[in-house]
Amino acid sequence: MEKCESPYYRQFWGGSMLNIIWGILLWGAATFIFRFFGHLFLLPGEPLLLLLTFLLAVPVIAGAVYPYYHARKIPETERLSAAVQIALPGMLLDIFSVVFFRNVFPNLQADTGPLFAAWLLWAYSLLLLSGFSFKK
Repeated sequence: MEKCESPYYRQFWGGSMLNIIWGILLWGAATFIFRFFGHLFLLPGEPLLLLLTFLLAVPVIAGAVYPYYHARKIPETERLSAAVQIALPGMLLDIFSVVFFRNVFPNLQADTGPLFAAWLLWAYSLLLLSGFSFKK
């Protein structure tokens, strides 16, 4: 079988697919953390801890994507596309995390579901915002 040398083939496997894989890896890491440690920081009766959990998402997301953009030499003009490609796999997979919340996260209290869903929206919003350039 002949190897495809199409620029679209190279762009997908050299660019888009790596972004998708990075998104799946980030989703897996976050799911692991919430599954095994979420009961320590996602507590409905602890508003300061919840605020801290949401605030800590900012440097964690920044630390997961900006070095990735830099290492892959993704220009600012292409970062929004990369951010969507990174976020979308996790957003799709988290449909199941939310629907089957009690099975996926047995260590979290049942009333934590809405907080978890809100944190997901927050984290994916931060990830998508990382694709925008705020420079003039």
